Amino acid sequence: MWEQRFYTDGRLAPCWGYQIDETASVVVGVYEHYLKIKDKEFLKDNFKMCEKAMDFIEKYSIDIIENKNQIRPSYDLWEEHQGISLYSLSAIFASMNAMLKMNKIAKILFENNRLKVESINKKTKILNELIVKIKKYCLQNFFDESKKTFVRNLDDKKVDMSFLGTIVPFKMFIPREKNVLNTIEKINMTLRTYTGGFVRYEEDCYMGGYNPWPITTLWIALYYLEAGQVNKAKECFEFVVKTATEHGFLGEQVDNEKMQAMWVIGLAWSHAMFIIVLEKIKDLL
Repeated sequence: MWEQRFYTDGRLAPCWGYQIDETASVVVGVYEHYLKIKDKEFLKDNFKMCEKAMDFIEKYSIDIIENKNQIRPSYDLWEEHQGISLYSLSAIFASMNAMLKMNKIAKILFENNRLKVESINKKTKILNELIVKIKKYCLQNFFDESKKTFVRNLDDKKVDMSFLGTIVPFKMFIPREKNVLNTIEKINMTLRTYTGGFVRYEEDCYMGGYNPWPITTLWIALYYLEAGQVNKAKECFEFVVKTATEHGFLGEQVDNEKMQAMWVIGLAWSHAMFIIVLEKIKDLL
């Protein structure tokens, strides 16, 4: 497992809890980076690191599936709730998918090492079995049959924007399947503010207010692009653009009354998501 944050010289930095999705996301990131640069030496250099991460993720996943008491608590995406969350498990699902694809490439890279190839084959078999079980677990435990919508964790039934992670970037669900559409409708009914931006989850009172976040508004714009709903994506994107500062900085939140950026301004997470959405939407504007 990897801790939450480190200094640039490699020393462990202060943190307030562990997040399993962070370990899983790095494995996904390694594979996505490989797809961009097509450098097999990069993959070979980082393969052992990913294997170690997956060893931990596999044990963590088995503990969850088998309902064992020794599950290490994990914070959710917003660093507020400790437990088992849908977002975290969708990150695990994606890391397993990424590792399965890297294993195929690694078998060629290590073809002269018989023991290594046998080890990869063994781990591939385990991953193939686990990835099916993880998705099944999510469908059984995070879907509210009474409301026909997905919920965020095992402890409450709140609608949460982090649900979008199951679609983009983690691809556990597809954009237009019925239960996803039901959840998106619920998100619009409960998390969209009258100004057009989105809060993180029901009863989100971060810093004492019910204010939208650029990151969540861009995230649902990304979902709409995946679902082919370009006009809705544009509306969300334009909300973020018009609430940026005069210098083009995006805030952590937007003051719902003044329509101005607030709290952390120049938030890297917001700007990163802006670039991702812009890359997908620029030809349509």
